Amino acid sequence: KLVQSKGLCPGWSVIVKGETSSKANMFEINFLCNAGDQIAFHFNPRFSDSKIVCNSFLSNRWGPEEVIDTFPLKANEPFQIEIYSDPDYFHVSIDENKILQYRHRQKQLLAITKLQVVNDIRISSMEITKRGLY
Repeated sequence: KLVQSKGLCPGWSVIVKGETSSKANMFEINFLCNAGDQIAFHFNPRFSDSKIVCNSFLSNRWGPEEVIDTFPLKANEPFQIEIYSDPDYFHVSIDENKILQYRHRQKQLLAITKLQVVNDIRISSMEITKRGLY
C-alpha cells in the first residue's frame, strides 16, 4: 500500500490499524522520500526476535539500527500503530502506549511524501491526520 501526500509536516500523525497473520515473521512501515529510494523512517517489528528495528536508508546506505526490546505485538491480534511527527522525532505508539521515539535523520520533512506498508500484515484502516504540535 502506498499513500501519497504533499510532504510530512510536524504535527502530522499516521494511524495504521490491522492485524498480522498467524505465521507473521515481520512487517514494515516505511516513510519514503520523493527523490530516489530514500527511506526517512523504517519501522520493522520482527516477531521472530521480539524486537522492533528502526533505521533510515539515506544516500544509498542504511544508517545505524536502533533496536527496541519492547514488543507489544502478537500474531493474529489486532493492533493500532500511531506514528506522530514533531520537528525533531517520530513518536511511535502501539495501542496508545508510547514505545519509542526516533530522531529525524531526513531533516527535510517535506521531502517525505509516501507511506509504504509491506509484508505479513492485514490493514483494516490507515489514516493521516494533522494533530498540531504537543
